[in-house]
Amino acid sequence: MDAGVAAILGAVVGALGTGGAAFVTGLWTAKTTQRQLAAQDAQLHRQLSIEHVRERREPRSKAYADFLAQARVLEVALGRYREMHTLDMEEFHQELHHLDYLGVQVWLEGPPSVLASAQELMKCAHHCIRPLRHSIAAHQRFSEGASEYADAKGHVADMGLEFTATMKSFADAARRALNGEADAPLPDRS
Repeated sequence: MDAGVAAILGAVVGALGTGGAAFVTGLWTAKTTQRQLAAQDAQLHRQLSIEHVRERREPRSKAYADFLAQARVLEVALGRYREMHTLDMEEFHQELHHLDYLGVQVWLEGPPSVLASAQELMKCAHHCIRPLRHSIAAHQRFSEGASEYADAKGHVADMGLEFTATMKSFADAARRALNGEADAPLPDRS
């Protein structure tokens, strides 16, 4: 083989080797860049999720706290009415109406994981009315030592305990939601 052909052949092999190395390096760089972009996208997604939880935390916290405070007012009123034996339950109904109003605020703030326990708390509050009325009526019809009155008063106490347990259940659900443990939807990134 003469020197010219060897030189051309050497140049072709060198060009192919250099081109091949450049191609492999380009593929490797492209894959690395894709991995970096995917990692950055995942990091952005995590940051948006954390930011979303922070943005929702303050209004939710206020709605939950107001709702629980009103539930506590109702809990105290239930005990007070149980001992007062008055037939005028207008104040109790007003407090109950205010709890319903604040429950709507909780529904608006969400997330869905809190709604069921808020609904259960409102339902339990409404279920306290009938036993309370029966207890007051039993007090007026029977003496304080009568078994009918004791049964009615005990039923109100049981409803009070159930109401307190339902309040605690809501508080736990609200705490989980505020800590970001609830399944809150993320904002649209498009």
